[in-house]
Amino acid sequence: MKKKNKFGIKYNAVIRRLNRHTGEILDEERIHNIVVDDGLERVSKRLFANTEDFYDYIAIGTGATAAQATDTALETEVTREQATVSYEASFKAKFEKVFTFGSGEAYTITEAGIFDDSVASGSGMFNRLVFTGKAVDSDTSLSVTITITVGRV
Repeated sequence: MKKKNKFGIKYNAVIRRLNRHTGEILDEERIHNIVVDDGLERVSKRLFANTEDFYDYIAIGTGATAAQATDTALETEVTREQATVSYEASFKAKFEKVFTFGSGEAYTITEAGIFDDSVASGSGMFNRLVFTGKAVDSDTSLSVTITITVGRV
């Protein structure tokens, strides 16, 4: 019997609340997220087409509805910023962003995702994750690290 090679994408995220002034980690949550249909389609298209559309933004929001493969946006987006994107090693791409908040801003962040543009309208989503609410304000930052691993499963 022949063994079949299977190709897959693994995805993990680390969400940390940080003391904005000292950098101390206040709490941390490690979760798996879902690659949405648009993300899978874009990966497939990149195999045969050269395109300038690539994912380099992380958005965060306050929506709590469970992530679905058919999602195309966050439920309630609060902000979106350009991420630091790097090739970590062993087929892993890492997306990182620390979000800070101004005076008078306070949110309970519960969702995040990777996108291909700085604006919500018309942008493509790669993944979405929903997690335990993280209270943030001008003294508390939110660090989002999403690692995408491509390999044999």
